[in-house]
Amino acid sequence: MTKQITTRQQDVLEIIRRTIENTGEPPTLGELQILLGISTKRGVVNHLRALEKKGLITRTSKARGIRLTENIFAESVVNLNILGFANAGSPLVYANEQQLGVLRVDKSLLPVTKDVFALEIKGDSMNRRTIKGTNLSNGNFAIVAKGYPVEDGDVVLAIIDDCATIKTLKRDKSMIVLYPESTNPVHRPIYLELGDQEYIYGKVIGVLDNPIH
Repeated sequence: MTKQITTRQQDVLEIIRRTIENTGEPPTLGELQILLGISTKRGVVNHLRALEKKGLITRTSKARGIRLTENIFAESVVNLNILGFANAGSPLVYANEQQLGVLRVDKSLLPVTKDVFALEIKGDSMNRRTIKGTNLSNGNFAIVAKGYPVEDGDVVLAIIDDCATIKTLKRDKSMIVLYPESTNPVHRPIYLELGDQEYIYGKVIGVLDNPIH
């Protein structure tokens, strides 16, 4: 199970959950408007419609007619921050962390959950590579475990000159090679010295389809 929600939508869900937990009933539109600091009830309704469309809540015409459709904060689900973009091409996307939203992912889909985050893939240099059946294609989400041990053949996130790139790792006696796996012949490997291990930021442990693309 995975659903992409924005940081603001996460705030709305948390307020609904906390209000139900504290009072035994969901908030009204007016209460949500105040708690979220939104100037109009229409803005609140727009957030609720988006959450309803994603199947996370249901609504009735009653004043407190909001219902959570599932235990979205259950221990079986982890929230992964989308911290920006990583190029599956030349390392041209700067590695500044940007909060682009949250992915809610069933823990059973991840080998680890500590120090894990998501990045949206840009480019096609890894579009022939799959992880658990899903391609590292443009627009999909790469799930990265920071500092995770890596071996030859693993897909890694490297930060080079403050730019993020995703490539397959290979080591030999004299160098580290980050090589593409692409249908596009324009892409070329990146060569690093063996002592440049600090460039390897984490291991790509999964890929999730982006239904928007």
